[in-house]
Amino acid sequence: MLTILTLMAGKSDAFQEAGFQYPKNLVEIAGTPLAQHVLEGLSALDGPDTRVVCLVRRDENRRFHTGRILQLLRPSTVVVEVNGDTGGAACTALLAIQHIARDQPLLIVNGDIVIDYPLGAILDDFAARGLDGGVTAFRDVHPRWSFVRLDESGHAVEFAEKRPISNLATTGFSWFARGEDFITSASAMLAKDARVDGQFFIAPAYNELILLHGRVGCHPIPKGAYHSLKTPHDVHVHEEHLLARRRECA
Repeated sequence: MLTILTLMAGKSDAFQEAGFQYPKNLVEIAGTPLAQHVLEGLSALDGPDTRVVCLVRRDENRRFHTGRILQLLRPSTVVVEVNGDTGGAACTALLAIQHIARDQPLLIVNGDIVIDYPLGAILDDFAARGLDGGVTAFRDVHPRWSFVRLDESGHAVEFAEKRPISNLATTGFSWFARGEDFITSASAMLAKDARVDGQFFIAPAYNELILLHGRVGCHPIPKGAYHSLKTPHDVHVHEEHLLARRRECA
């Protein structure tokens, strides 16, 4: 069984300041809510043994019914309400701990990204290599990303948030062969108070898994296959990309 945690509980302040009426999850991109783009992007991983858990801010869910929308798009979706701000993405993911199967694969995905790439092939690659954890990454060196550094055998030796330690920028697509490994690694990171800019991120948790002799790897993807929807500008860029694709197909 694969559990997919989709982190959709981030703030919408930038979108409100830009004049959007609805929160980020419901901002329309080429006529479709952002959250729908995210779920549809993950649909290639759907199956009888796939469980999707979406974490959504409680105030947003009560006012805009975001959870109900997600369940209309995918009826079996589990919605977990998040009451306000957390200590970061890792803390948000841990709020769904009761839905994490400790001995089964876990995929944690940022709720504001779309990856145009065969996702099933990525997970098959991780499993075939016998990895305990795996991320996707593209070539970039800008410090707004998180980064992974690999050894000569292609195994990760270090992760860093907002600090370029290599030219491999991760995408917010984080796989663990066992949910227990994420829980243990994230808890160790919290115990060490390993914050970055006051937040606990997912990628640095892999450092704790590496310390436990876990095998963590990376599947490279083209930079153009990664679409961030984090800001109003990102949304505009992706909308233009989708509209251009539609014109080409017309």
